[in-house]
Amino acid sequence: MNYYETAIAEITAPGEPYETTTITVRGTDFIGFKHAPQNLLEIYRSGLEHAQDDFYVYQKERFTYAEAWRIAAKVANTLLNSDFQFGDRVGISLRNYPEWIWAFMGITAVGGIATALNAWWTSTEMCHAIKDSGLSILIVDSERYARIKDVIDDLGLTVITVRAGDQPNSIEWQDWIAEASDEMPNLHVPSALPATLLYTSGSTATPKGVLSSHQALTHALLGWEAGAIINWRAAQIKREHQGQSDTMSGPDPRERFFGSNSSTEDAIKPASILTVPLFHVTGLAVQMLTSFRGGRKLVGMYKWDVDEALRIIQDEKITAFNGVPTMSWELTQSPNLDKYDLGTLQTAGGGGAPMAPEHSKQIDQKLARGGQSTGWGMTETQGFATNITGNAFKQRPKSCGQAIPPITKIKTIDEGGNDLPRGETGELCIWGIMNCLEYWNDPEATVSSMSNGWVKSGDVGYLDDEGFVYITDRKKDIVLRGGENISCQEVEAVLYEHPEVVECAVFGIPDARLGEALASVVCVESESTVSAQDIQSWAQEYLAKFKVPEHIWIRGERLPRTASEKIYKRLIRQSILDELV
Repeated sequence: MNYYETAIAEITAPGEPYETTTITVRGTDFIGFKHAPQNLLEIYRSGLEHAQDDFYVYQKERFTYAEAWRIAAKVANTLLNSDFQFGDRVGISLRNYPEWIWAFMGITAVGGIATALNAWWTSTEMCHAIKDSGLSILIVDSERYARIKDVIDDLGLTVITVRAGDQPNSIEWQDWIAEASDEMPNLHVPSALPATLLYTSGSTATPKGVLSSHQALTHALLGWEAGAIINWRAAQIKREHQGQSDTMSGPDPRERFFGSNSSTEDAIKPASILTVPLFHVTGLAVQMLTSFRGGRKLVGMYKWDVDEALRIIQDEKITAFNGVPTMSWELTQSPNLDKYDLGTLQTAGGGGAPMAPEHSKQIDQKLARGGQSTGWGMTETQGFATNITGNAFKQRPKSCGQAIPPITKIKTIDEGGNDLPRGETGELCIWGIMNCLEYWNDPEATVSSMSNGWVKSGDVGYLDDEGFVYITDRKKDIVLRGGENISCQEVEAVLYEHPEVVECAVFGIPDARLGEALASVVCVESESTVSAQDIQSWAQEYLAKFKVPEHIWIRGERLPRTASEKIYKRLIRQSILDELV
């Protein structure tokens, strides 16, 4: 008996909430959900079933689902009262202030493309994305305003400032939405219409814009629900078939998503902590957008702080913790851990970077017994691809999970693009209706990375006989630092502009807290007196702080080459690792 297939057939059967059907997107047939919401507006509307419950808590501010709906409606109507049209890009560059969420809701509710700019970018990086995306409006806080204030006129932008006071060449947020109605417009926003433009660093010198539709996002949201329920039900069917107790299957995931059926006052309501920026797909899709359907409370932070996170988990009765793995690791290692009551926490983990086996073990022992989890995905897939938790994770601590059923497939390919059998290592590819539409303004990258519903991940690994995915290497020249993708080529391009740098190589080295740290070996002329600190200061003028190499080695000789005279980065990296040992 195939318990997994039995569970899929049961959960996706005709008439069930997660009934599947064939949906065609740009000529490719996908597995989709027959009852999926038409667009993100319908996702937001589902939050009104919990109208008076807390939706977003930010420091001393607290907003219900009803309040969020009304403020988002004012944003939507403000746009409609201007010369805004379907498909216009509206930029958001803020901390995780409540206004970030209201802006996103309002923009997407009326067919705009919410364009999320990395809040850590420098002025140069912001200007590139503004020009690339063709923004008409940009919503910024005081820190981001300071980075673009001198070029607002040159960019031809309407700038809306949030929590920044009166500033030249801008409109204050409250003034911008003041006269608009708080009745949400009920426009027909087609599911195929683009909804988001998120920028991701890959192997190119500048970040690429990833354009995704309403349909991709709504299917990812339902996909997380369906996948968890299917996995739980498969384990339950297996135990029933083997005549075992069902206590090991754990609680029905529907309680985690939608709350307990218990009507008692002490029943724990779903609550999550927003640990990563909303401009990341993890913060946006995995943490924020998944809140609406179950009425989950989301608690934001001004910035990551382990003791503040512990306090929030206790005081706000957080049930689910999800971030980059370094965060949950810091929770387990905090000397103040025992001072807090974390009894409501049911799951803890994260994605965006590999999780060490000891990390998973510590979560199980100290944070959420049996609730350790991780997953793998990309900006291009809404962060959706694989997941693993509980006993499966205990048994396979180096895996990032199986393809999330029923809408996803994973495969590996060789250098020629040919499919590989299970067990053989190659580039991992992801298939599903949740995949993005294209790379913005980059048809060549789109064609090279996406075909027939598949997107190449740039990660190298294999699938075992049961379909569990193991990532072993990275094909793209990127470093994954604390969940942030950093293009080595982008950093090298800046270092090469330094007048004393002859050549350089940028790469990642292991880091206990961040997973990887950014490092560089720099070749200079023999008479040069430039220091590593000088080069870091130079880089900080052009790159966001997280892209500046933390470790720099200065060399006076030519860097090693391959037979084809390319800089031999793998050898350089290994020599540095040998030095560190």
